[in-house]
Amino acid sequence: MTTQWAAVWESPSSCWIVASATPSTFSVWDRTRYVWRRLAARWLILVLLVPGFVPARAEENATLPRYVVYYNSDTHPATALIGLPYTHVILSFVTVGDVSDDEIKLVIDPRLDNALPEIGALQADGKKVLLSFGGGAMEAGKYLKVVERVNVLADALINIVDEHGFDGIDIDFEVSAALQETPPSDSFDGRKFMIDLTLALRKRLGEGPILSHAPQPPYLDPAWHGGPYIEILKQAGDAIDWIAVQYYNNPAFDAPVPADIIGAAHRPKVTSYAGIASGAVGFKWSSDKTLVGLPIYHADASNGHLAPDVVDSEVVCPLVARYGDAFGGLAGGQFSTGTDDHQYWNTQLAPPFQGDGCGS
Repeated sequence: MTTQWAAVWESPSSCWIVASATPSTFSVWDRTRYVWRRLAARWLILVLLVPGFVPARAEENATLPRYVVYYNSDTHPATALIGLPYTHVILSFVTVGDVSDDEIKLVIDPRLDNALPEIGALQADGKKVLLSFGGGAMEAGKYLKVVERVNVLADALINIVDEHGFDGIDIDFEVSAALQETPPSDSFDGRKFMIDLTLALRKRLGEGPILSHAPQPPYLDPAWHGGPYIEILKQAGDAIDWIAVQYYNNPAFDAPVPADIIGAAHRPKVTSYAGIASGAVGFKWSSDKTLVGLPIYHADASNGHLAPDVVDSEVVCPLVARYGDAFGGLAGGQFSTGTDDHQYWNTQLAPPFQGDGCGS
């Protein structure tokens, strides 16, 4: 028997696979093809018809929730992280230095000099180690040197990743003026730059290494210049493994915790964790690709610091209870061993991330 197939793209009115014979008369081969094409059609329908849908990029061998810490210190050695429960360590920052017609030079913060040789030791301890590009100190003037040379910038970043053996790149872009709907004349189109850089990095990194972003909450708010990061995630989200939303230094977006960070179960604040994961921003970004970013110590931020036991009881536990293994995780900045707050993060916040229950 010969079965005439009409693929889904040949029959848009039905959006399905049709055949000239019923499944009961198919040969084994025909039935196999029938099943696989039905599955393919369902996937295509999902991609085409679900608003805001972005095929999920899964971090390779990811263990959820992630427990991420930023490192930028020459007072506490990176080796002090060995044995602690952090799943990812992000060394910060690398920024733009001298730029010529032939070359873009990048500058790694000198406080990381002693950490770079320890990347292998951290990886041997089971941690993924990333390099963060940007940060609050990298102002518009430095970006203006490279905004029209995204591919050269991406090459320079990849060279550092390859040289030191990093597991990926984190992007911390904080030039708010560039993300406005109409950037000022002395700025640039930050949305296009971020989309282009993200896609250029993913192309060079391939599918294994990690690519993360660390946006501030207003960037995800449609009421703030249309929510520029929504556009970035729509255009380049499939290249991004996770976003760590910085719930600090933005007083209108980080308190009270239940409303602004966690988000109500029904009609949550759009920039809250629940708002982002539920699509309240008008674009759904999955919870397993969303992390809560918080300062570890009060000196690490101008506002938004939470006592670590409050992070445990009011942030981590509610999100673990609501999302379980689909909770993307927690990101703290920055690592130290010098205060009670740091020591709590280093040890007592671990149970929810280790599967041992919530609280301490």
